[in-house]
Amino acid sequence: MTLLILALGVGWIIVAENTNQTVSFSVFQSASTTNSETDLIEEQKKMEKSWQQEYMAGNYTFDNPMIIQDPYGEAPLTALAKFRTEQPSRITVTVASRSEAQNITHTYSAFNQEHEVPVLGLYPSTENEVTIEAEDRQGNVQVNTVSIETSDTLASAHDREIVTSSPEEMEPGLTFLIPGKSNVYGVDEEGDIRWYSSRTGGFVFKRLSNGNLLLGASESADKRNDYLFETDMLGKVQHQYKINLPNYEDTNVIHHDAIELPNNNLLVTVHDNSNAYEEDTMVEIDRNTGETVETLDLKDIFPSEAYEEYSGPNESDGDWMHQNAIWYDEENKSILVSGRHQSAVLSLTYPDMNINWILAAPEGWSESMADKVLEPKSENLKYPGAQHAPMILPDQDNNPATKDVLLFDNNRAVTRGDDSLSRDFSQGIQYRINEEEGTVQTVWNYGEERGKKFFSNVVGDADFLYETNNRLLTSGYQKVEDGYQATVVETAGDTQNVVYELELSGIKKGDGRVVYRAERMPLYPEAWNFSSASPGPASSD
Repeated sequence: MTLLILALGVGWIIVAENTNQTVSFSVFQSASTTNSETDLIEEQKKMEKSWQQEYMAGNYTFDNPMIIQDPYGEAPLTALAKFRTEQPSRITVTVASRSEAQNITHTYSAFNQEHEVPVLGLYPSTENEVTIEAEDRQGNVQVNTVSIETSDTLASAHDREIVTSSPEEMEPGLTFLIPGKSNVYGVDEEGDIRWYSSRTGGFVFKRLSNGNLLLGASESADKRNDYLFETDMLGKVQHQYKINLPNYEDTNVIHHDAIELPNNNLLVTVHDNSNAYEEDTMVEIDRNTGETVETLDLKDIFPSEAYEEYSGPNESDGDWMHQNAIWYDEENKSILVSGRHQSAVLSLTYPDMNINWILAAPEGWSESMADKVLEPKSENLKYPGAQHAPMILPDQDNNPATKDVLLFDNNRAVTRGDDSLSRDFSQGIQYRINEEEGTVQTVWNYGEERGKKFFSNVVGDADFLYETNNRLLTSGYQKVEDGYQATVVETAGDTQNVVYELELSGIKKGDGRVVYRAERMPLYPEAWNFSSASPGPASSD
C-alpha cells in the first residue's frame, strides 16, 4: 500500500510507503508545495489581517459593530461581529427565528472589552434580526439589534416536509444532513436551513472533542473525499489533510468514515490499492503532523476465501467488506467495524485487531471465526443485514457484563442473513450483548412496522441522543414513484413514539444528495470563545 498524506497548513508533508506492513517516512517542509489547497490557512490569515486593519481604522463600538458575513467563505449563514465595550462584558447573541421555531441564542461566558462574536443560525435569502446583549460584571446590560441580510439559499438542498415536530420532546439542536456527495446543511425544527457548508463533500461530518468539525471534502466536483478538514462553525480551518493513493483510479479516497481516537489522532477508512480489493483498510493519522502511525487491513483477520470468493454487490470492484463505519469502545480499547457486504459488526481490539465478538448471522463463517459469533438468546433474533452506523450506548441496565449497540439495519441479506425478510423493511435496532457469556438479544427496534416504505437499500444512520435518551434514525434512500426520498425520524426514549419526522424528497438515482447520515447537534459547541488570532477555540476566563 502506498499512501501520501499531506498535513497542509500545519507545516508538514509526510510521504508514507507501506510495503509488507513496513512503513518509512520522509519529512520535509511544505512551503514549496503547489497543491491548490495548500495555502488555504494562509489565505484565511490574510483575511483576518484585513479585518483587523479595517477594525483598527474604524470606530466599532457596541452600538456600531463591524459585521463580517461568511467571514471565511466556507459557511454562508454565519457572520462575525467585532466591537469594543467600555466595560469588560460577556456577550449573548440571538438570531430571531420565524414561525414556531425557537430563537437561536448563545452566551459567551468570557468578560472582555474587545469582542469577536460568531453569529450562527441565519436564514438564507433573509434580512435577519440579530440581538446582541452585553452584560458587565455588575449586571448592567446593554442591548443592540442589528440586521444581517443573507443572499441565495443552498441550491442543492432537498425539498423538505415536516411530518411531525414536537420541540419540547426533541433533543435540542439542528438536524445536520450529511450527503454522499453534496453540501452538508443543518435545519431547525421547522425544516428551515440555518447553517450549511459551501464546500462539496460528504460522508464524514462530526463534532470533535474540542468543538471543531471534522469534514470530508473534495478538491473538485468530479472527485469524492480526498481531503479532511478540521474547521470551526464559522469555517475557519484549523488543519487540512489531503490523502492520495497513487495508482488508484477511483477518486473516492476517504470512502465512509473518520473518527477521533482518545490519543487525539484520527482513524480513517481508506482503500488498499496494493491489490484488487477496496474499502477494507484503515489508517491512523497523527493529528498534528499527518504521519500515518497505523495501517490496519481487514483481510488480515479474515480467511482468504472471504475476499477471494466473495460474490455480491460490487464484486467486480473487489468490495468484499465495504467497511462503512468505525466506533471506538473506550471501555475495552476496541473498535466496532461495520462490514456492509459481510452483514456483520465486529468488535476488534485496537490496534492489534484481535476479535472480541462478531454480531452476525451464524452461517458462512470459517472455523477460526465461528466461535466469536454471538449466540442469540431467542430463536427469532433479527440479525443485521447490510447495516450502517453501529454505536455503543451508555450503560442501559447497570450490568457491567453487557454492552448495548444501536445500529441501522438496512435489512438486505448480502453474504448472510434471512432471505425471507430481506428488503421488506429497514429499522433502527438496539442489541444487548453480554460479552462474558457471548450472547445477544434485541431490546428495542423501530421501522419494521412501516414496511417497505421505510426500506433503504443503501446508507442509513441510527444515533442515541444523550440529553433526552431519544433515538434519531435516518432511512436515507427510499424508493418512491418519482425517484427516491429520505426520512429522518426521532423517537422518544425507549419507546416507538415519534416526536420528529422530516421527509427529504427530490433525490434521483445516483444523486450525490442521498442522505448518508443525519446528526442532531447544538449549533454552538460548548465553551466556544472564538479568536481570529488563535488556531482554535479559546477557553473562557
